[in-house]
Parts: sequence; structure tokens; C-alpha cells
Amino acid sequence: MQVTNEELLQIIEQAAKEKTTELYLSDNQLSSLPPEISQLSNLTKLYLSDNQLSSLPPEISQLSNLRWLYLDNNQLSSLPSEISQLSNLTKLSLHNNQLSSLPPEISQLSNLTRLSLDNNQLSSLPPEISQLSNLRWLSLHHNQLSSLPPEISQLSNLRWLYLDNNQLSSLPPEISQLSTLTGLSLHHNQLSSLPPEISQLSTLTGLSLHHNQLSSLPPEISQLSNLTELFLNNNQLSSLPPEISQLFNLTRLFLENNPQLSSPPPEIIEQGTQAILTYLRERLEGSLRQWISKLLVVGEGGVGKTSLLRALRGEKFDTQESTTHGIEIKWLDLTHPSKAGTTMHLKTWDFGGQEIYHATHQFFLTNRSLFLLAWNARLGFEQGKLYYWLDTIKALAPESPILLVATHIDERDADLPLAELRRKYPQIIEHCKISSKISRGVEELRQAIAKAAAKLPLMGEIWPTTWLNAANAIRTQPKKQITPQQLWDIMAESKVADISKEVLARWLYELGEILYFQDNEELNDTVILKPQWVTEYISKVLESEDVINRKGIFTRQEMNQLWRDLEPSMRDHFLHLMERFDLSYRTQENRDLSLVVERLPLDAPNYEQKWQQIKQAGECNEISMKFQLNTIPAGIPTWFIARQHRFTTGIHWRNGVLFAYEQEHLALVEAVKSDRYLQLTVRGVYPQNFFALLKDGIELLLRRFPGLDIQRKIPCLGHNGKPCSHEFDYEQVRKRFQRNKLTIECPKATEDEDISVIELLQGLDWTIKDAVLDSLKDLKKSNNEIKDKLDDIQNKADNLLELTQREFTKDFRRQQAIIDSHCPNVFVLRPHDAKAWKKNLVGQKLYLQLYCQEPGCWHPTQEGGLYEINEPAKWLRETAPYISRLFSVLRYAAPIVGPFVSLLNDQEYEKVFKNDLEFTKELAAKLPQFKEPGGFPIDRDEDFDPERADGAALRALRQLLEEKDPQQHWGGLKKVLTPEGHYLWLCEHHAAEYKR
Repeated sequence: MQVTNEELLQIIEQAAKEKTTELYLSDNQLSSLPPEISQLSNLTKLYLSDNQLSSLPPEISQLSNLRWLYLDNNQLSSLPSEISQLSNLTKLSLHNNQLSSLPPEISQLSNLTRLSLDNNQLSSLPPEISQLSNLRWLSLHHNQLSSLPPEISQLSNLRWLYLDNNQLSSLPPEISQLSTLTGLSLHHNQLSSLPPEISQLSTLTGLSLHHNQLSSLPPEISQLSNLTELFLNNNQLSSLPPEISQLFNLTRLFLENNPQLSSPPPEIIEQGTQAILTYLRERLEGSLRQWISKLLVVGEGGVGKTSLLRALRGEKFDTQESTTHGIEIKWLDLTHPSKAGTTMHLKTWDFGGQEIYHATHQFFLTNRSLFLLAWNARLGFEQGKLYYWLDTIKALAPESPILLVATHIDERDADLPLAELRRKYPQIIEHCKISSKISRGVEELRQAIAKAAAKLPLMGEIWPTTWLNAANAIRTQPKKQITPQQLWDIMAESKVADISKEVLARWLYELGEILYFQDNEELNDTVILKPQWVTEYISKVLESEDVINRKGIFTRQEMNQLWRDLEPSMRDHFLHLMERFDLSYRTQENRDLSLVVERLPLDAPNYEQKWQQIKQAGECNEISMKFQLNTIPAGIPTWFIARQHRFTTGIHWRNGVLFAYEQEHLALVEAVKSDRYLQLTVRGVYPQNFFALLKDGIELLLRRFPGLDIQRKIPCLGHNGKPCSHEFDYEQVRKRFQRNKLTIECPKATEDEDISVIELLQGLDWTIKDAVLDSLKDLKKSNNEIKDKLDDIQNKADNLLELTQREFTKDFRRQQAIIDSHCPNVFVLRPHDAKAWKKNLVGQKLYLQLYCQEPGCWHPTQEGGLYEINEPAKWLRETAPYISRLFSVLRYAAPIVGPFVSLLNDQEYEKVFKNDLEFTKELAAKLPQFKEPGGFPIDRDEDFDPERADGAALRALRQLLEEKDPQQHWGGLKKVLTPEGHYLWLCEHHAAEYKR
């Protein structure tokens, strides 16, 4: 509201008469304060934020009892020197003004404990600021500070210091004297280094340094023994000092977007903070460089890839060289081009070029490797399908260098449009020409490979000595497979610490050294030491005439025949591996029959009748998305067909499939290779839920191709009941919604008609979750009011609830993928005394009840899963933001009846469920009171993944669950990675639905 000068004088007069101690004048469009403000001699708190004040009257200095003064969001360009007379002031908040300097007299505010000056135009601080000896909290972020005065070190009681989003290029060594500092925020500056003296900040718990120009860290940082959070992402770090592993209290370490970071390697970083620290601790004990990398040789069949490798190894040319089936792996040793006495060991992967192998090979065409793309000069580059292979390499390994190699140059000169290829594919580093038969060009190729290999990120990578010894011992094992315990024993013999074994095993898997799937119950009993061994046996299936003639059907009888030299248990293991690689799946009708998707027929069966019938079955809506690609690599869409087989209708072909969900919904997925796109269309009463699920599966598939160019398109909703052929760019529609533009024009509309952005995005994007939750609320209301359409409304509500609950769990996919914080994360809270907690929650006993997370079917666990929270106030402080998010979804849940909740009869269960929701609803309203007094997050980066805000909460939850249930029974819940890439903690009943 707007307060006139006359009204303001009346307010001041009345407040003076009543000896008011607190006065709220915020958000009143005040442009000035009258001198009469000085009459408020009893005032202790004055709120003047969100006005238009450009100056303060000197008379404000006469408010001798004032303790809190809030002046945020005004237009102040300076402060009067008289402000120094407010000797009792403890809090002064001035953020978001236009201050360019501070008066030296501010130093006389000797009782000040909290000073907020963020979002101003300060370019420097007066040295006198050092005299604010009682200051505990100082916020200076979003200013123009280029340096700090050394005197800042004299703020001996300072606990929180926010300096992010300034122009600092260095820190004064004196900063080390801030001996009580617990939080230091320096992100978004121009720091290129840190002073070693920073190590003396022994009480520091949070340090935010992301978005700077740091190229290294001082080893002394390891002395910050109380540090729990360290943000180093978006810098220029090339390595971390191993000493950082001595930060034993560190729980959050962020290293993303340091492009040159090689130590720790990315495979370790992906495993989370504890894996990083484990790796660095092992390095601290001793380390060696490993001169090993991968050389991947690809190209069409018959171009001479195997002969090329034989020539590079100095072996004799074999005129009878047989065709490669699957993959052959051998070693090639080359002298390092610049490091005398250093031999590089290249593990060469010779891939069979026949098209049927392309889908299986792609699991091994990994980034950070060197590619040789061979083509036959005699047949020409068109016959060598260079564009296809270059597109495939770009899609799978966009950062890997490529050497083009023309073979058979003794028969014809190599001719190809090299300049054009290099423009389109910058990964090409050289074009070599050889004849393996007469050894022409072989030495030149060997030198080119050595030069390129020396620059590979894996070459010369630093390994902990114990890990390197263990890896070498594993490589030299004569066996093709061993048990996990045998793997741990080999590591133990090399002195690998117990805590490091699983981290090392996962690293070896990521490097393609072993196949070990610890989280898969059907595969975790065996470690494959020779991955090529698996491809040999898979190749037998792909080449089987019986499988081809039966259009992909692979019987157990055929398996026993093709794999007769394997033990029966290994046959089952290999079959599970084919399923794990999305190459096949067992049919629901007969578990002895598998469908090999790469051998499905190319011709589509007649699906149109079934696809059209659903339109006549009642209310039918449709939602669709086109994924326009620059190429369609092998595996699209066959891997998707195998992975989503639980929705099968039996209608599938090599380039498409028809899926069904609970009879009310059908989905058509089709790859049109000639036009290079993948189309997903879902029809039904409420298609958004099934669509969102399948879209997640497609996005997971496309993430296997990090270099693939993808444009997502969504069809226009139509005009006046008529369809429209226009397709909107999905990203543009999303950005429009984020800018709060809720309509969009269709260029093909004949009339002035706007299309709803929310309707376009529903089921496509969770950014419209508020609209989805509102729809769910409306449907629940309609469910109670409209009886004649109850079935349709209930169907929509069920699908909408399932969508909402699944999208909630997706938000925590990253946290659930790492050991630091993975745990069941859907629960309700129950009071020990239902009456006492309403009066005073602090000090009351609380219980946490875990829930199964099956989307649309959340329910309490049957066997245990109920835990007492010993210090609820402290725990709620740590988890409050997460709990609020959880309850925003949980409140729409409904009691689910089934075998998985059989401990209570229906009425008792419904009562318990209702009481749980009622309590959590009222608790959610009380959560703000549990915010840490004066507490502030060390990092407020708006660009951060939202999961980070919940990382601490999930770790607090995991800590509670581990304390109460160290065996991790957790109510019988098991972590399941769904075919769509979602991590769900499920009861035994629901987990079984995801098993192949």
C-alpha cells in the first residue's frame, strides 16, 4: 500500500505516544522519512524494506534503543555518518540498494552482529570495518569488490562471510586470522589460486569456490579438519592434491565442469564424494603412472582391420585371414613420442564389421579412446560408409580422436573428400594410407597412432600403487570368470583397503576391464575378466540360422546347443547378460523363450487396426513427441524395445513396437531411418502418465549417445477441433513457460488463436508440476461430486497420481546413484503422543515410517521400517526443505489395498494412513520454526541442480536409518533401477514386477 506523508506522521505520532518498540513500515512506497522519526525513542526494531528511500535523515541517529534496522530493497546511494550513533544496533540489513561506499563511521556500531550489504555497488570496504569486533555475519555478495582490506582479519567473532559474485582475483593472507569462521562463500569471482594460509581456518565447515579460475589447490587445504562441504565445480582444475583425502568430515565435494581434471578420473568422480576421498587416500600411500589406453578399430567388414593390426605389431601378412566375428582384443606396444624410455601399451579392440554386430559393439565404443576408422581404397569411401561410422563415433564418443586409415593402397590410390569430412567431423586428426600386404605406410601409421595415443586422457593416468598392482594381477588372471570373493582376495593380496575394493571394481568396469554388475541379483555372483568372451557367445546367437528363421525367437534348446561348452550356470549368466545389454528378453508366456531384438523382422506387422480401435473405446486423448536425430545408430529402437518389454502387446518389428498399459492406453514407437527420427505417440484416457514413463526410457536410451544431435518436436494441439501439421520446438516451448509466457502462436493457424503452453507440456515436462498438482486436486474434488463419470475420473486420478509420485523420485536420481546418500526416501512421520505434539513439537518423540515407492501405489512397509527419531528438532532442521517437498506430493496419496499391506484390515489401515497424512500435513506447516537461527546456506547458486539442496537432507536420513538399522533391512525395501533409469525403493511384491 502507499502511505502519504501525512499518514506517516500520524503513524509516528501514535507510535511515540504508545512507546512502540517495533514498527513495520515495509512495502509502503515511502520515498523519504520525516525528521520526526527521531521521536520514537523506545523503538528497538524498525522495518523499512521494500520502499523507495533514496536517503536517510540524520535524525535517525537519535533512535538510541534501536537494535534491528531493515532497509533492504530501497534506492539508498549513501548512508549518513550519523548512523554511527546507533550504538545499540545489532542487525543492519541494507541488501539490494545502490550503495557505492560505506562511511568510515560505520565502524562505531560496536554491537553490530549482523550486517547485510549484498546486491549493492560497493567496489571497496573501508579499513575501519575491522572495528566491528562483535560482527558474526557479514554478507557482501553481488557487489563489485576487487580486493579485501587486510584489516578484515580483525573481525575476530565472524562466523559467516559471503563474498560471492564479486570481482576478487586474490585473497589477503590475513584472512587466515578469522579463527571463528564456519562458512566462507567465494563462488563466482576471478580467483586463480588460494593462499596457503587458508588452511588456518580450522573452524570452517563450508567453503564455496565454484565458478572461479582455480587451476590448483594448495595441499594445506587438508588442514581444514572440520570442513563438511567443498564446492569446486566450474573451475580449471587439472588435479586434486591427494592431501584433500585427509578431510575426514567432508561429506559433499563437487567437482563438475573442470574440463581438464584428470585426477581423480571421471569414473571415480561419478561414484561420489566417498569414492573420491577413497581414491585420493590410496594415492597418498603411493602412486604410479599407467601407460595404458584403448585403440578401437572399426569399419565395414572385409576392409582389412585385422591385417592392419597384424602389420602394426610386425606380424607377417596372412592371405587367408579369416573374418572377425565379434571382437578380438590384443595388445600393441608403442614408444612414447616425447618421453624417452616410456612404452605405451594400447589395448586394441578389433571389431567385426558386419552390420549385425554393430548394436553389440556399441557397448565398447567408449569415450576417451583412440579410433582407427578403416576403409578400403580399392572399393572407395562410399562403400566404406564413412559417414555412417563417423556419425556413430560422434554419437558414442564425441571427445575421442579419429584416425582415418585407407587400406589396400597397393591396388588403388585413396581418394576421399578429406576437407569436407574434417569440417563436418572435427574429431578427425589425420588420414593415413597403408597396404598391410606390402607394408607400405605402416611405420607412418604407427607414428601417427603413437602421437595421438600420447595425448589420450587415460595415457599416463596416475593410479594408486595398490590399485595398479591389483589391476595388473586381474589382467593376468588365466581364468575368464571368477567369483566376487575371488576378486576381493586378489585385491587384498595387492594391499587394497577393504573400503576401496568396490570403488576399484566399479572403475575397472567403467574402463572395460571387467564385467561385474553388483546391483543385479541375477548377475552379481560372477565377475567376467575377459569381456570379449561374452561377445563371442552373443555373436553365435546373432548368427544362428534358427534364430534368424524364427524372426528373433531364441529357445532354451537352441541356447543349450550354441553354448554347449559352457556350464549350465554360465549359460544362464550369459542369457542374463544379453538381457542386461538390452539385446533380448524372455517372453512372459514362456520363460524358456527369448526374443532377440536385433533379429526382429524389418517389415512392420499390421498394427493399424489395434492402434485405431482404442479411439472407439471411449474417451481417447493423444500425446506425441518426435526426436529428430542427425543419425540413427544401431540399437535405436531395438534396445528400447527390449528394455520396455513389460508393456509388450506382441506387436514389434526391427524399427518399431506397439506397447500397452493397463488396456486403457496404447503407445506406438517407430524409428524412421530415412528421415532420421524417432516418434513416440500415446493414446488413452490420460496418456500423459504412460507417455512420461516411455519418454524417460527413450531419454535414457539417447543418453548412451552423448554426441548425438537431438531436436525434440511436439505437434500442435490443432485448431477448432481440426488437426494441425505444425510442430513446435520442445525447448522453445519450455523456455516460454519458464518466462511465464503461457500461450504460443501457431504459424499455421488461420485465425488469431493462442495455444496453451501448459497443455502442450503436460506429460512432457515436470516444470509444470504445479499445474499437474492442481489438476490432481481438482480430480479428487470431482471424484466426490460426479458419480456418473466416476470410472473415467478415477482412471485419470490414478494415472496423474502415478505420474506425480514417479516424477518426485526422479528428482533424486543422482543422489540415489551414489553410496553417500542412497536410501529409501519416501516416508511419513508419526508422533509418540498425538496430543502433546500440537502444543509443543520440540522435545516430543517422533517416529519415521518408510514407504514402498512404487509410483501410484505408495504404501507403508510390512516388515519393520518404523524408526524412532531421538532428536526430532535437530533432525527436522536438517531435513525440513526435503520434507516439505515430499509432503507436497504425499498429501495426494490414497490408501492402497493389496497383499503388500496385509498386516492390518482395510478399516484399520485406512485409519492409520489417514492419521499419518493428517499429522504430516500439520507438521509441514510447522517446519519453518525449525530453521537454524541465523543459519544460512553456504551456497546459493541459482544454477545448481535442485538435488543439491536435498543432498544434506538425504544424508541425514541415511545416517538415521543406518544408526537404527545397521543391517540395512529398511523395512524389506530393495533399491531397484527401473528400465527407465529411475531408482525406486520397493517392497518384495513390487520389486518382482521389474525382474525380467
